[in-house]
Amino acid sequence: LRCIGILLLSLPLYAIPSSAIMTATSPPASTAPPEEASQHQQSTTTATTATTTTTTTTTKRKHLRRYLLARHGETNYNKERRVQGTSDVSVLTIDGISQAAALGMYIARRQGCGGVKRENARMPQQQKRRRGQEDGVVASPSSADDAVDATAMDADPPITRTWCSPMTRCRQTYAAISGCCNGGSTNNSQQEKPPLPLVLPQPTIHDDLREIELCEWQNKLRTEVMEQYPTNWNVFKNDPKKLRLNNGKFAPVVDCWERGVNNWKTIRSDAQSHNHDVVYIMAHGAIGQCMILSALGMSIDMYGKSRKFSFDNCECFEIEWEDEDDGAEEVVGRARRWRRVHPKVTEWQMVDASRNMAEGALLSCPP
Repeated sequence: LRCIGILLLSLPLYAIPSSAIMTATSPPASTAPPEEASQHQQSTTTATTATTTTTTTTTKRKHLRRYLLARHGETNYNKERRVQGTSDVSVLTIDGISQAAALGMYIARRQGCGGVKRENARMPQQQKRRRGQEDGVVASPSSADDAVDATAMDADPPITRTWCSPMTRCRQTYAAISGCCNGGSTNNSQQEKPPLPLVLPQPTIHDDLREIELCEWQNKLRTEVMEQYPTNWNVFKNDPKKLRLNNGKFAPVVDCWERGVNNWKTIRSDAQSHNHDVVYIMAHGAIGQCMILSALGMSIDMYGKSRKFSFDNCECFEIEWEDEDDGAEEVVGRARRWRRVHPKVTEWQMVDASRNMAEGALLSCPP
């Protein structure tokens, strides 16, 4: 043993690994020289900053797009209180044509005719509220009467994509609206700048935008339907989703609801793919209501339960929707906010608040 001890002591120090010496003597503090340690600390700080910057950039706001959804003008069937459904024999009345022209004038102004956006952009709030009261516009109160509305310049961007039901009454309404826009521009050689483009694009005719299918009820007066089918009429008024027509084989409201949901997927996917910021949709009362309710994240149980989400002739809703995340397989979810824009303009309403209020009202109703 004494010989072995003498032999170990005679070995040079470099024969023992430095890591073994550190482990045996003291806990590791920093094996690098002061200059290297400083460089290491600096690189760690840089990496942390880079990580923070990356996190900040990924939380940017999603792109917003708007969708205008309108019902056709009054038809002779509407006037007679006759059930239309997918029957395509009705046509616009004189009043229906006037309604379509009024909606067309709103769309024409939105497309740039008349300088409505430019005028309102520099109009004092007090004057805007006074004009709003005359036009039936619901304006937000403001303590600063002379404040400038910063969002007025881009509040109503123009329409670049349009869709239309295949039914005659919708085609007639769209033609009247388009005529107002196409007739709004003038060629004035003295103008320094050319007029803004007012022409609406040709609509895509989409079959699933057709009205609710009401089978044996179609072309009958409502009074006749109530007399001939009292049980089904009561079901339709009390719990529409349970209605069954065509000898119990067809669920009209369920079919209409499913088409409404799929319409949004098709139309929104198209808007995102081709970068259309504002889309106009010419449709009907029932399919329009299904699309509004589904956009607001409500269920089929809300169908027919509130006048707030039903369409009068040529009434137009505007819905704002965020784009889906990049790489999403399909467009889903619900809209961000909504409002009516014709014949009267209402304030924007957040979707969550509207849904909670509507569902609360539904729950409070007696069975």
